[in-house]
Amino acid sequence: MQLDTSLWRQQDHIVVAVSTGVDSMVLLHQLLTTYQNSYREMTCLHVNHGLRKASQQEAEFIERYCAEKGIPLYVKQLDLSDTVAKGISIEQAAREARYRWFDAMMHDLNADCLLTAHHEDDQLETIFYRLFTGRSTRSSLGIEPLSKRDGYQLIRPMLSVPKQHIYHYQQQYDVPYFEDHTNQDNTYVRNDIRNRILPTITENEHLDVMQLLKLKSWHDEQRQALQQEVATFIKHHATIPPSKTKIVLEREAFNNLRYSVKVAVLDYVMGQQDGAHHPFSEKTYQAWFEQAAKNIAQVQLYTTDKWIIELVYDKFVIMEKNEVEVQSQQLEHAGCYTFGHYEIQINGTMSAATYPLTVRTKREGDRFKLNGQSGHKKVNRLFIDHKIPRQERPLIPIVTTKQGAIIAVGTLFKDNDYRNDVDIKYVGDEQEK
Repeated sequence: MQLDTSLWRQQDHIVVAVSTGVDSMVLLHQLLTTYQNSYREMTCLHVNHGLRKASQQEAEFIERYCAEKGIPLYVKQLDLSDTVAKGISIEQAAREARYRWFDAMMHDLNADCLLTAHHEDDQLETIFYRLFTGRSTRSSLGIEPLSKRDGYQLIRPMLSVPKQHIYHYQQQYDVPYFEDHTNQDNTYVRNDIRNRILPTITENEHLDVMQLLKLKSWHDEQRQALQQEVATFIKHHATIPPSKTKIVLEREAFNNLRYSVKVAVLDYVMGQQDGAHHPFSEKTYQAWFEQAAKNIAQVQLYTTDKWIIELVYDKFVIMEKNEVEVQSQQLEHAGCYTFGHYEIQINGTMSAATYPLTVRTKREGDRFKLNGQSGHKKVNRLFIDHKIPRQERPLIPIVTTKQGAIIAVGTLFKDNDYRNDVDIKYVGDEQEK
């Protein structure tokens, strides 16, 4: 039985997640014997879920085992009583709690790699589960041997090892372990797949569960090609600033994408806001695609207290709600002023008769005198002509004279009579960097 030691370096501090089941105990035994020179330092982590009578015995067992072998061990006691009482999925809640602790411990230990004992049978079970729960189109079909977490690598060096080989090794070297009897409870979906469905398939001479591994390989290739299409679209048709607080996609180019690429593009951009968005359902995406394909100038697709997703003319916009407070200001003299994400420069050439100037946001009925033409234009019409999103219009500064005449509207308009006196610059992106 071989471990894939190519996934870590000889100078690494590895950490092993040990449940005391046969898989993790065999992994630990191999690391202590055959592969003892493949790492610099090793630590063990054990989680006591407290859900079974044997949980405490298992914790005490691994404490004795690690003490005898001279391995540093850390044990975490979880309290999942609230989860059980609420009837929430205990498997998912336990996994999330485990990995929160693993993340914290990997940081505290300054370790490089966390090793788990997932094996080939786990891989087959996962592929089957994702296929028949509809989770195969927007994520990897199976388990990856290596994945990155915050500050460390999560490694599964036994992913190509069949369960029967693990049992053979255990018997050959008399490796001690605990059997979790809840693994035989088929009320859990994964147990049912493992204990009943996959063995039944194997009994049919015309069927081969190992074909699932070939399917995963093909699926990985297709996902890689899909991600390349996403990268090309993002490069040529998307604007993602360093702050990632406002992502803009070109609407027509987005509409021309294949359905699966559209889904992948949105999954990608939703993941850019520091985890603020989990992927939406495909049903939700489908409704957005239909709206984007219609001849609608502006429509809000989704909003929360922090985020807005909307169609704005020729753009598909995902943006953080702007919480910048902008209040009217009176300017008594020349100088540089800040108004939200704008910088307003009033030069010394401004006539004293125009003071005090007022900087404010738009009001109903606002109009300004056209340059080089007779008549006036509504500020709201100016916003429409420049395709300014509704959410941004209340944040644009309007500068008026003492007499109330509008001489500047953000970066969109400036009265020619004051072209040397006032200058407005948007500095939002610079501030965010």
